[in-house]
This record gives sequence, C-alpha cells and structure tokens, in this order.
Amino acid sequence: MCSRVWFITDRRISQEYPQVQILRALKERCAEDDVEFRYLLMDEIVLTITDGQLGLRVGQEIVTSFPQVAVVRVPTPWVQSDSDITVLRHLEKMGCRLVNRPQAILNCVNKFWTFQELAGHGVPLPDTYSYGGHDNFRKMIDEAEPLGYPVVVKNARGHRGKAVFLARDKHHLSDLCHLIRHDAPYLFQEYVKESHGRDVRVVLVGGRVIGSMLRCSTDGRMQSNCSLGGVGMMCPLSEQGKQLAVQVCNILGMDVCGVDLLQLNDGSFVVCEVNANVGFIAFDQACGMDVAGTVADYILSLLPSRLNRKMSLLSVVSSTSETSSEPEVCIPTEVIIPTEVCIPNEICPPGATCAITDAVSTMSTSSTSSESEVDLTETGPAPVTADPTYNINSLLASEIKLLTDLAEGIMHCMHGARKRKPNGPKFQLPTRILRHIPPCPQKAHTDT
Repeated sequence: MCSRVWFITDRRISQEYPQVQILRALKERCAEDDVEFRYLLMDEIVLTITDGQLGLRVGQEIVTSFPQVAVVRVPTPWVQSDSDITVLRHLEKMGCRLVNRPQAILNCVNKFWTFQELAGHGVPLPDTYSYGGHDNFRKMIDEAEPLGYPVVVKNARGHRGKAVFLARDKHHLSDLCHLIRHDAPYLFQEYVKESHGRDVRVVLVGGRVIGSMLRCSTDGRMQSNCSLGGVGMMCPLSEQGKQLAVQVCNILGMDVCGVDLLQLNDGSFVVCEVNANVGFIAFDQACGMDVAGTVADYILSLLPSRLNRKMSLLSVVSSTSETSSEPEVCIPTEVIIPTEVCIPNEICPPGATCAITDAVSTMSTSSTSSESEVDLTETGPAPVTADPTYNINSLLASEIKLLTDLAEGIMHCMHGARKRKPNGPKFQLPTRILRHIPPCPQKAHTDT
C-alpha cells in the first residue's frame, strides 16, 4: 500500500517561516523515502457526502487517494469551528491521522479553554478569571478584585503578545474598557512578578521536549515575545520543567506545540500559555535547531507502514539476539561500509569495534539529551498510572525509531550478503539509516 502524507495550511500564513520550512522538510523526506506527498491550502478543499460516504474534492478533481497522515498549520487565533475545524473533522472521520488533531487545536484556540483543560490535573496555573455573556468586561472589574493588583488582562484569543495589558490599579483597569475589542472575551490573571519580562518557551514534538529557549523583553514591558522585540537564547531546562511541559502536552492531546512557562523565585514553574501553531524562527536561531526537520521525521514515523515494519523488525532482531550467539552471515568485502559508521558486531568482520551496539544498549537508560540536538528518541519518565490522554502511538513511534533504523540497516546488509550476484552492484546503507548511526570510535594505532 502506498504511503501518503499531506500538508494542509491556511493561505494567510502559507509564506511564513514555519510553513515554508515544514514544506521543505516534508518534500525532501517524502522524496527520499518514496512517500506520496501533497500540499494543499485550506480553502482549496471541498467536503462531500454522497451516497452516505465521506469524500473530498480539490477544485474539479475528485480525490480518490486519501492521506494516511496530515500535518496541519492553521492560525490558531483565527480558527473557526464552523469552517477550519469542519475540514479537519472530515479528514479525521475518513481515517486520517492529523497532527495536530482538531480537538487539540480547539483546546488552544482560547486561552481560558486551555486552562479549563489543564485544571484538575495538578498543573500549576496562575489564578485566572473570565466571564460569560457578550460584553461583561466592566462587570469583571469588581469581580476580579481577589486577584489583586497589578493584574494581567489578556484577549482570550490573542497571539504573539498582542492585546495583553498589565493594569496597575482599579482606575487603570477601568480605562482599558476604552482600548479593548469588545467582540472577544478577555481573561483576568494573577500577576507573576518574579517572571516579569521573561519566560521559557519549550517546544515539544511527539510528546518529547526537543529544546527550550529563554525569552526576555528588551524594553521593560511584561511580554517577552520575540515578535515584539524580545530576544531569545537557548537555556537548559530542569527535569521538573520538562516533566511539566510533557504533562501539559499530553493533557491537551498535542503532537507539536510550544509551552510557555513562568519561573518563580524558587526555580519552580507555572504554565503561562500553550501554542498549537508554534512559531520557531527565533527558536531555530537561538538553539541552532531544525524544528521543521524534526516535525517531518515525526510525521513520517506515524505512517501505518512504518509502525508495522518497526514492530516486525524489532521482533526479528529480538529473536535473533536471544537464540543465536554465532554470526549467521558476514558482509562480503565488496559491500561498501562508510568509514564514518559501522555495522553491529553480529555481522561485522572479526575484531571490528562498533558504536552501534553501545548506542542500542544505552538507549533505554538515557532519558535526556543535549538541548541543541534534534533527537526524537529522547524519552521522559513513564507515567506511574494509566493516563487516558497518553498517546501510545506517539510513544511507540519515537521510542523505537533509533532501534528500528539500526535493525533496518542490519537486515539490509544481511539481504545484500545473501542475494547479491557475483558481479552485481555493491550495497550501501540508505542515507535515512546512516543519519541515525553514531560514528565508530577511532582505534589507537601502535607501532609493532
């Protein structure tokens, strides 16, 4: 069965850095791995229900090959449940695995909705008030009195630090009534003084922290967004901070997201916001990373053929290592083995040293990696109790990725050794496998 991946985005943001980079990364990887790829804008898709069956049209084309996995980038503040989410629900009902899922996106459309989802799970949150009705901002001036002053006022659908105010007192809060938009609800939030003008942006892909960045305001304002002139720099994140970000990601059902944390004087964190359509131009620059490449790798790991092949290869490698102590086959001298990598001891020439088996043996005990490395194999602590929001597909996809690629390399070379004709072509490991194999340690040469 042919593997199919789609990238769907909104015309209004299609030329922005994150979308351009994700498109580039997906095109490269799909071409390399022979995966059918298609790029679509949200307004090009027509939804159909004919003869009781769901269908799609793009322009005049009736789509017959539906995606197995689709990455979605829509402008979260502008998401409309009766248009954008309708398209995503349609694809999901047709069996497409979406990244992110419609409900996960909705959880982050409204900042108060996000806090509603996180409440009751032991997640540290600043005290927050909001209101019902069309325009009750003035009424909330008295209702929010318990939060004290200064108090943070945010547009519940704001983004990039816009429509965020710090009211010094009740009089100042009353003046804001003349500045705010009255067609959107606002929330009133406890002011975290220790974190004024700075926060920590944590980016997660596949439920794993891939890096963190400290953002600082340069003009004394409360917001630290880089889009408002703030500066970002790579920073290490404590284990408590990582666990908190992963917990938030799992509760909201996110695959790819940015979690903004406020740090208290004692080093602990509280959650500020969560972004389902996280931007990463400043993050890439500050951390020296390729977030788009990491996202693309994760997308391809969700393909059904990949998951099935991974489980099959794992069972083959496991049974081989348990039942055989002698090598079954040796790579002929004609097989090309790049000098910078090596093959596991089971099929290496006698006396060769190998870093791959060391990597496999230590992979299960290594739970952290350098913040500057893009590594989907980083695994956090397993949940003590069953969590209904825990994404087992994401866990399997990321946790066995490295071992699977190594196993594929072994099987590739074994197949070449057995089947190659005497005068046939030489064999070389594919680039997508070499990418995950660590370099061989250099032997010390001594004179005899």
